Amino acid sequence: MRTIPAILVMVAALSACGTQAKPPVDKSVDSRLSNALPIRIAAVGPGTIIESLGVQGRLDVWQRVILSPKVSGIMQEVPVLQNQEVKKGDLIFRLQAPIADVEASLRAQSKLARVRRDLDRRLQLREIAPETISISDLDTARDLVTDSELEVALYKRREESRTVSAPFSGVLLMPPTTSAANTQPVIPGQQIGEGFQVAELLDLSRYRLTLDLPETNLRRLAIGQQVEITAIADGINATGKISALPEAIDSLKGSGRVLVEIVDPPKTWRPGGFVTAKLVLGETQAPMVLARDAVLYRENRPYTWVAEEHEGILVVRRAWIDLGPGDAGHLAVIKGITAGERVVTEGMSGLSDGVPVVVRDSATAAAANTDEAK
Repeated sequence: MRTIPAILVMVAALSACGTQAKPPVDKSVDSRLSNALPIRIAAVGPGTIIESLGVQGRLDVWQRVILSPKVSGIMQEVPVLQNQEVKKGDLIFRLQAPIADVEASLRAQSKLARVRRDLDRRLQLREIAPETISISDLDTARDLVTDSELEVALYKRREESRTVSAPFSGVLLMPPTTSAANTQPVIPGQQIGEGFQVAELLDLSRYRLTLDLPETNLRRLAIGQQVEITAIADGINATGKISALPEAIDSLKGSGRVLVEIVDPPKTWRPGGFVTAKLVLGETQAPMVLARDAVLYRENRPYTWVAEEHEGILVVRRAWIDLGPGDAGHLAVIKGITAGERVVTEGMSGLSDGVPVVVRDSATAAAANTDEAK
C-alpha cells in the first residue's frame, strides 16, 4: 500500500519539472490592437506630375458654305431634304430660267449664226474679187462674230449656274442658320433671286474648337500639340491638335484664342455640342509624389497621415506638408515627409495622432466592402 503514494509523488514531481512558466500577457497591447482601425497605405516615392488644363467649349465645323444661285430663276428641282447627308457633286437644287432669259439666249444664238454667215460670205468674196472687200471690213465682221460668241457663252454660263451641286460631302441645312430673310425651305415653283441663301452645307469630316485661355497658359502650349476631347453628352473621346495660337492677347480679358482641329470625329458628334478639352501644360519629375486621396486639408493647410511603428504597434501621426504642382491623381510634395514613409490612402475616418491602425489587404478590403453592401 506504501507503493501507491510514492508513485503519486513521483508523477507530481515529473509534471512540475515538465511545465515552464509563461510570460505575463500585456492586456493593454491586445486591447489597442483589437481597436485598431483598418487602413490602406502607400509608400512615398518619386513620380511624374502631368499638369493639364480642362476647358469646355462648343464644336464647330471646320468648313461651311452658303449655297446661293448667281442668277435669278424659278425653283425647278430640290432633290435633297433638310439635315440630309450629301456627297460631293450631288445636286442640291436647279433653277429654271425666266422667259426673258430664254428669249435673250435664243436671240443671241440666232445673231451668232447670222454674223458667222456674213463673215463666210465676205471671206469668199475676198478670194474671188479682192478689190470688193477691204481688210477693215473683214476685221469688223470677225469682231461681230467674237462678240456674238461671248454673248452666247455668257447665257450658257448663266444657265449652268442655275444648277448648284455640293462642293464637298457634308450635311445640308435648309434654310441656312445665317439667313434671317427666309425661315422656310424653298419649294419648286418659287421665284428665287440672285444671291438668295437657299441652303448651308456643313463639312462634318473635321471639327474645330475655339478656346479662350489665360496668357499664363498660352506660353506652355505649342502648335501641333495633341488635345484630348471628350463629349459631355455621351463621354466619347477623340484626339485633336492645336492648329493655331493667338498672335495677340486681349487687353481686357488677358486671354487669347486657341484653335483646336479634330479630324475624323466620332459619328455621334454634332456641331454646337458641348465638349471638354484637356490640354497638357507640362510634365514635372518630382522626388516625392502623393496620391490626391492621401492629402487632406484643415483650415486650408494640407496634411497627410503617416503610418509608423511605435512600441511594436502601427500608429498614425499627422504630417503637415507643403505641396507643389499636381495633376488629376497625384500631388508633388515639397517638404513635410520623407521618401519611403508610408502614408494612409484609405480609411482616414476616425484617425488622430497615435491611433493604432492595421493594414488591410485585398481580401480584407473585399470582405469589408461585402459587409458594407449588406
